Amino acid sequence: MKRIAIVVVSVLVLVALVLGASIAMAAKPQHAGEDNQLIPRPNGFPAGPHYNLNIHGKKADFACNDTPGGGSVFVPEYGPATIEYVSNKKGHLTELIALDPCAGFDGDPAKVQLPYEAEGYYVFGRILGKPNNSSNDGDASSVILYPNVVVQACNCTGDETAFGDLTECPDDPLLALGLIVRQDVYVAENETYVRFEPGVTKGKGRSKATEITRLFTYVGWVVHEGLDIGNSTSGWCGNVTDPEPDGQINDCDVPTDAWDIIIDEGFDPNLYDEHPIFGNDNDSIDIIEEWLAYNADLDPPMAWYFSEEEGMWIFNIADLVVTEQDLVNDGTKLLQIRFYPVDGTTFEE
Repeated sequence: MKRIAIVVVSVLVLVALVLGASIAMAAKPQHAGEDNQLIPRPNGFPAGPHYNLNIHGKKADFACNDTPGGGSVFVPEYGPATIEYVSNKKGHLTELIALDPCAGFDGDPAKVQLPYEAEGYYVFGRILGKPNNSSNDGDASSVILYPNVVVQACNCTGDETAFGDLTECPDDPLLALGLIVRQDVYVAENETYVRFEPGVTKGKGRSKATEITRLFTYVGWVVHEGLDIGNSTSGWCGNVTDPEPDGQINDCDVPTDAWDIIIDEGFDPNLYDEHPIFGNDNDSIDIIEEWLAYNADLDPPMAWYFSEEEGMWIFNIADLVVTEQDLVNDGTKLLQIRFYPVDGTTFEE
């Protein structure tokens, strides 16, 4: 496997979802029409093939069964919890499955595996049912969802069959693992879901689903392990002979002769020193972003940058990716998340 280092230069923005309670639905692919087109409906959910994930809020004394299976996970009705998502490009999963349905009841995150989709998914969320919450003075129940954060990433260069069975990167040091070198960052606009009008706790109104694909979008650098040449702890910076790289990608990994290296490869180093996003225009290649911008232009590249505009599906940055999504629940009984494969679907007005 090739080791992957991930760095970012963006800013984290949280997304708050104010949601009411809901009833459960099956976590099976559902198809609508021969064209499999995503058609917006009055409830906000598109019609089309999708997978359901039901996130149930339970009392603190809930006896959660962590047996794998189904499309539901269980989180505390009040307080924080974490859901891990995993996707494996070499796997053969055909339906969404909860590998560990319990979050916050056994000290571990819940874990959900998604069938791999080359183009990713559109993701929508919605809560149904009565919104009143007697423990918070009748205010609507709410959930705060945070953007996904990569915790593991690795690529397969060996037995694809064996790799396809994995739901996490191997621990064997002889295998090159995905390496997260700094907190990765995801950009998302604030959104609010309202079950009823503020202050109204009774009625038959229904909230509309809202697209939250941005919470599953990666923004930042993915870097080949070969660029980890320095050790900022020992002070061996810019040194390609250091036998013990530190597992981080930072300014210490810029070769001392980076300017000459770029010229020798037939590139103009000024293009990177004066880069409109990553350069500092000081007549030197001395910061990691400049060096990575150059490596992104190589054939094959040694670094890849994914911008917010590209909207990179987070599970496409490596063959196997594991993410964590934190949430804070305030009385919500059930939040439904739907995943619609991008491939073969379109939105109709």
